[in-house]
Amino acid sequence: MLGTFEKARAILDLYTTERSEWGVSEVARQLGMPTSSAHVLLASLAELGVLHRTVAGRYRLGFKLLALSQVLLANTPWREVAQEEMNRLGRALGETLHLAALDGNQVVLVAGVPGHLPGSVRLPRVGTVLSALTSASGQVLLAHRPREVVEAVLAATEDPLTWDILVELLEQVRTDGCAREIGKPALGHSSLAAPVRNHNGEVIAALACSVPSDRFRDREGHLRAALVQACTQISLRIGYHPELSGKGLLVWSSVEGRDKLYPAARRSGARRRPKSQTP
Repeated sequence: MLGTFEKARAILDLYTTERSEWGVSEVARQLGMPTSSAHVLLASLAELGVLHRTVAGRYRLGFKLLALSQVLLANTPWREVAQEEMNRLGRALGETLHLAALDGNQVVLVAGVPGHLPGSVRLPRVGTVLSALTSASGQVLLAHRPREVVEAVLAATEDPLTWDILVELLEQVRTDGCAREIGKPALGHSSLAAPVRNHNGEVIAALACSVPSDRFRDREGHLRAALVQACTQISLRIGYHPELSGKGLLVWSSVEGRDKLYPAARRSGARRRPKSQTP
């Protein structure tokens, strides 16, 4: 059974650019709850300013969310820098791009650029939660998080992925410098993602490019190089210096079960670690 906060969040998730208003009975029917419960939740959210009740008795998003979003954006200055670089990259590649960040155990889309080539992948709306384990963005973000964070994410999902397989996958992501998600035929698209780092060398976001599967293989090399270059430019603009930002990358050993520091990324000259020291 969902708690009050989960129900409130489910209500907010109903709102899209295509559907900006909901009635009490519509919410109740959509979420499978009694009309009385939907009425109480909607009225409470309206009282908080999160929703606004119209004269017709329907509910739309309130301006309190706009105020909160401005606070969030003001405290996330790197997003604006990333958006500028994504706009440039989007014009050059013509494919769909998105920027994602880790919020607790969830990977959330925080910015995006729609593709303009024929058949481009549809851009999810900002705020969409992506799979932390199977999306390219999620794998990039998890590959650079402490062991306990990755364990918590794995424990919170029903994905059949085992710990050992996940460890090997994230080790490969760190070695390659990016993640590769090959979509199932029914999905119809594949993705690449690379890390964005702050002044301390910490990975704070993942920039991903999603491409229709029928042209992914032919463009993969070019897309990978362009994506990594864009991430490097974003990172440098927000203060990242490979030689000065921190002494290493935090990764973990599945053998010893504790966090360790390994040399920060001079990828071309990095020596492969022994198999026994997997993350």
